[in-house]
Amino acid sequence: MEETAGSGLVKGFRMIWAIMKLNLFFVGMTLAGGIVFGIGPAFYTVSSLIESDGLAYEAQTFRKSWQIWKAGFWRANKQFYLFLGLTAFLTYNLYLATQFQGLMWLVVSFILFVVIGLSILLYLLSVTFDACYELSFANNLKLSFISLFLRMGTCLKLIFGLAGILLITWTMKGLLLFGTFSLLLLWVHGALKQERELIERDLTDA
Repeated sequence: MEETAGSGLVKGFRMIWAIMKLNLFFVGMTLAGGIVFGIGPAFYTVSSLIESDGLAYEAQTFRKSWQIWKAGFWRANKQFYLFLGLTAFLTYNLYLATQFQGLMWLVVSFILFVVIGLSILLYLLSVTFDACYELSFANNLKLSFISLFLRMGTCLKLIFGLAGILLITWTMKGLLLFGTFSLLLLWVHGALKQERELIERDLTDA
């Protein structure tokens, strides 16, 4: 009984350190790009490390993360700023919607708020699939869009899981340095497990 408890405790500490290490890589890679050109490649780097090594922190080295960061630099930035531009455009329209009054304001604001959330989800999905498959930019976007609506259960799991992580981060700002970004990507990778199994089965049959 004591051995089981001790083993579980060690496993828990290893998992926490793996999450922290991935998040520190994210912060480091973001700073390496001067923040502006580092965020997109940092997301791609951490997603790729999760795909290749999971939470095996021993295999996740700075050298390996740096190589991934450099290899995906331009593609990851293009991907990030496409969704950032879309989200900024929608957010600006949400601001303009405050000029409406009554029910019209409520309906328009709700629709824009939902679409902004979907835009953020699509970005995280596209980063995940980018790390999993060799796809063209356009096919990656198509696959991300299809996967988001393939199963309602997965969509809800993504929404509530990511919202929960962001809510906890709001109350514990230190997670931005030690866990938020790695947790977001880990959750997406885990939530897409069934969709990926379906995709890979279809690819094998084809």
